[in-house]
Amino acid sequence: PLHLKMRRAALLLALTLLQTVPQAVQARPPQALACAVIAAPDGLDAQLADSMLTLDETRSKSAMDTLHTLVDRCAADQFLNDKEREAYFGYVLGRMARDGLDPRLKAEGIPADLIDKALDIGPGNANNPATQVTQGDLRRVSTALTEAGKDPAKVTPVGWGLITAWIAATAQMFDALRVLD
Repeated sequence: PLHLKMRRAALLLALTLLQTVPQAVQARPPQALACAVIAAPDGLDAQLADSMLTLDETRSKSAMDTLHTLVDRCAADQFLNDKEREAYFGYVLGRMARDGLDPRLKAEGIPADLIDKALDIGPGNANNPATQVTQGDLRRVSTALTEAGKDPAKVTPVGWGLITAWIAATAQMFDALRVLD
């Protein structure tokens, strides 16, 4: 009968349309986010950590240029639009800077996870958007250090600089993830 043929045609059309809907609705798979991190040359994470610490654009230009090249290549492979490409750059910058900052924090006796817990950042946490590191952020870290048996007054200026850079890199990473998810 005609109505069954029309119904079958409508069903086939619906299935075809569903298969052509962009997959942007789903969160990006971890391997897609890791593309530039995996392709990065050794030492880029340390250079990006330096850029978060110094904020000297001249000194960090080479590292940023390398990162842009990696991100552009991965973004093209993943068909990212301009907004997603920009967010992906922010994500990789934050993630790799954290990778470079983590051993430096450990060397200062400051566990990175203590900072993340104090500020409720990380997978499954609030990850509040951050445009800058506030005195309130530093107070929460100071309280967490005290609760962990570490005297915040004994944290060196280098240590506080690392903490501030960690917070900025983390905010950069999670703010970018919001755009990509």
